[in-house]
Amino acid sequence: MNKPATSCLIVLSMGFLTACSSPQISSRHIAQSDPAAVALLAASQKVHCKSALQNVRDVSVRYEGRWGPIGPLFQPVLVDKKFRGSSEERLILGAKRIVVQEHTGRAGKKTVVRQPGKVEIAYNGSRSNDDEAKRAAALVADAYAMFLLGPHYFDRPGVVLVSARDSVVDGADCAQILAVLRPGFGMATEDRVILSIDRATKQLRRVRMTLNGLESTRGAEVDVTFRDFRTIGGVLWPTDFDERIRVPFDLHAHHWRLLGLDLNRGFKGADLSVRGFEGRASRPAAPLSKISN
Repeated sequence: MNKPATSCLIVLSMGFLTACSSPQISSRHIAQSDPAAVALLAASQKVHCKSALQNVRDVSVRYEGRWGPIGPLFQPVLVDKKFRGSSEERLILGAKRIVVQEHTGRAGKKTVVRQPGKVEIAYNGSRSNDDEAKRAAALVADAYAMFLLGPHYFDRPGVVLVSARDSVVDGADCAQILAVLRPGFGMATEDRVILSIDRATKQLRRVRMTLNGLESTRGAEVDVTFRDFRTIGGVLWPTDFDERIRVPFDLHAHHWRLLGLDLNRGFKGADLSVRGFEGRASRPAAPLSKISN
């Protein structure tokens, strides 16, 4: 199919699919947290083992995923499908969190270094200063930190929490929290996240988020559902992630699994750069199949 025909198809599809989208996250002004929402987040953090996470300084993970056939067409810069297939990622936790991702796809390797207030990217070893690509990479790195850390991610400055309407996720009744993040993901001034917390288990089952850090995705919303939790190093981690676009239409976007994870190797910021992983960060993440709970 030629490009004009493809463009026409996308425009027509957007017109049809907009009718299938779900209501947007509330944009009302929220000045302060309410106690019920703060208590619910704390209960979820306890179940996800906040006390054990406090002993974790660094995390090494490996992901493999599969993109949906249509959804990624609407967010090509954010998705960067040619490079984002599998990934090895390293996180240094704390107030000055560092996230470094080595994505591998059919076009080669993309390396992202995300630190507070800055982001660096390289494609196949060559640095890029493309502003839109850097904004997209910063958004993805921040979002993936949230997906991995779950309720613990919201234990940071600039978060306001209020109660939201209940929902059902995978057949489980969930209480919901609306979190307002200032700053938001990537270079966004603000983003909003709905957390769906299982009433029975207090596990975080789903997040729904705005994507304000990139001009091409501003106004869009996606959700990610978490499944197959495992306790490693005393912390409860999701290992299955399923993403759907919810606004401006409803389409499957991405499914990925966490296949490797290990903790506290002792690597430092100097071991993480756009050149890749060095020193104690260089070894691939330990396969989950070899880790006992």
